[in-house]
Amino acid sequence: MNHSVSSQPEAVPQIPSPGDQAVPAAGRIRPPSTPSRMPAAEDMQLVKDYLLLPVLLEVLERDMSILQTLKLKMPAPYVRTLRGVQDQVTSDLASVRTRLRQRGVKVYEERRTAAGIEAMYLCRGYHYPFSMLWSLIKAEVEQRLNRYLGLGSDT
Repeated sequence: MNHSVSSQPEAVPQIPSPGDQAVPAAGRIRPPSTPSRMPAAEDMQLVKDYLLLPVLLEVLERDMSILQTLKLKMPAPYVRTLRGVQDQVTSDLASVRTRLRQRGVKVYEERRTAAGIEAMYLCRGYHYPFSMLWSLIKAEVEQRLNRYLGLGSDT
C-alpha cells in the first residue's frame, strides 16, 4: 500500500451559513435546497381572510337587523347597500375557501375566546397556530367594511 503524505492541506468543505445561496455556473441564484417550514405569506393571508370574513358577515347581519328596527324615514336604501356588501363578502369568502383548497391549506380548528380568535391550520403537511386579538379584529373588519362601501379608511 502506498500511503503518501502530502504537505498540502486538504480542502475542507465550506458549510454555508443560513443566508447563503449557491450560485450555479450559469450565474443564476438557486433557492436553498431545504424547503422552509414557514407558510407562505399568501397562505397566512388566506387563513386571516377565512377567519375575518365570517366576522364581517355577522357584523353586517346585526347592523341590518338594527337598521330595520329604527324609525328611519327610508331604511330600505341602507339595508340594500349592506345586503350588496354582504353578497360581495360571501362571494369573497367562497373564493378564499377555493384558494385555500388549491394551495393545500385547511383550517381544522377555530375557537372564539374572550381575547380573540384562535385557529389551527394544516399547510402542506405542517400544523400551524393562528390567533388575533379582538381589538385587531375590530380594526381589520372596520377597514374592510370601509373598502367594501367605497369609503376611505379615515371615515
